Amino acid sequence: MAFAAYADVFDTIAEAFKAGDAKEAARYFDTSIELKTLDKSSVYSRAQAEIVLKEFFDKHPVKSFKVIHRGSSAKGAQYAIGDLQTQKGNFRTYIYIKVIQGKTFIQELSIEAE
Repeated sequence: MAFAAYADVFDTIAEAFKAGDAKEAARYFDTSIELKTLDKSSVYSRAQAEIVLKEFFDKHPVKSFKVIHRGSSAKGAQYAIGDLQTQKGNFRTYIYIKVIQGKTFIQELSIEAE
């Protein structure tokens, strides 16, 4: 039953990625998030991470996004691996989420060239 809730969150995040909507994706960011894109890699505040993700989407207009694998770590974090296709190439995304006080937060987001 708990996995269904995670699946819904990943589906919602996937919809934001499909739309290239950094603002919607950022709704799930923790107060600080480890974010890695092609040219940036750091721990950012939620607002900073939204800007970095928006810049990525602006430079790489999204054609499609789909979650290709979901799982969980021994420490209870949930993760999804996605396939992001843009007008400038394809990327592998790694999304790590954690439930804190009943709310789901993205703790890490990585976008890497395939």
